Amino acid sequence: MNRLLTTLFPNQQIPPGSTEGLPYWIFWFMLCIILLLLAFIFLRDKELRRRLDSFFMGFRKKIKKFRLQQMLKREQKKIESTLFELGKSAWSLNIDIASSDAICKEIIGLEEKISELSEEKKQTFHKIDTLNNDLSQFSKKQDRDIQKIKNNISTNDQKQLSLEDKEKEIEKEITQKHFVVEDNAKKITQAKKEILGLEHRDELSEKDKKSKVQSLEKNIESWQQKRKNSNEKIKEQVKEKEDIEDQLKQLSKKREQLSQKVKDQENHKKHESKKFQKEIHEWEKTRNKLSEKINKIEAEKKPFLKNLGRLANEQRIKHKDLSLYYSKIDRSKKRIQNIKKQIEQET
Repeated sequence: MNRLLTTLFPNQQIPPGSTEGLPYWIFWFMLCIILLLLAFIFLRDKELRRRLDSFFMGFRKKIKKFRLQQMLKREQKKIESTLFELGKSAWSLNIDIASSDAICKEIIGLEEKISELSEEKKQTFHKIDTLNNDLSQFSKKQDRDIQKIKNNISTNDQKQLSLEDKEKEIEKEITQKHFVVEDNAKKITQAKKEILGLEHRDELSEKDKKSKVQSLEKNIESWQQKRKNSNEKIKEQVKEKEDIEDQLKQLSKKREQLSQKVKDQENHKKHESKKFQKEIHEWEKTRNKLSEKINKIEAEKKPFLKNLGRLANEQRIKHKDLSLYYSKIDRSKKRIQNIKKQIEQET
């Protein structure tokens, strides 16, 4: 700020205490004064105004000329496009055009190539559709087979759960019967002790002792029978439990086999699907190459159709379907003449 003020007013000394911290409004005030002075000088200097007007006028002319040239290019492109459409329409309508034998021969040759390539391309589409359909059918069949195996695994698991529940129930019953056997054994031991103890009880008569012994022996016999029955039942249940364990082992082995079968089926599906997809991809590449060749020949055919349209336009062959193209060409040519005149006026 201080440098600016010093430059503008070299003879004016700035007080030492004001070398820093001048208000911003002073800068903007001085800038406004400078702008007003410049505007005043510009209004009084006619030569400067003339030069500026001349500069901007030349600039506007260049812009206008550039826009006219762009319009001219667009109209010329429209004529070229219309000539192509005219030739294309004349060719499709099989209109006889003088001096077009060589052009027609070239177009026929190119269209024969396009026809051959299009037939090949059609076959590739058919092959791709067939492969996609085969892949879909294969995948569905594999999915059905895999689901069938999974259903068998589910059935196998249900059987396994049912047998495990049954095994737990048998284990529970065996434990309960062991308690019964132990309880009967305790009772028998206690009864035998009581029989031995009766011999030393002098307060009982021989008759009472005998009666008591008979009663205890009868109970011992009953408990022994119960213990025997329980042991036999335990043996039966242990055998049943062993059979269940064998069945569970078989079911577990079967589950492993079925799980492995699912993995094998899934791997087979994945492998075969990749083969299908690879073949489909190869056919798609062939189809794309054929499309590129057809597009290239179509591009080669375009200049011949344009030349055919140029001949038709020169001869102005009468046909209702071609009249519209003639009108479009005439309008574009008229616009081109007007644009060229405007360009000449700007130079």
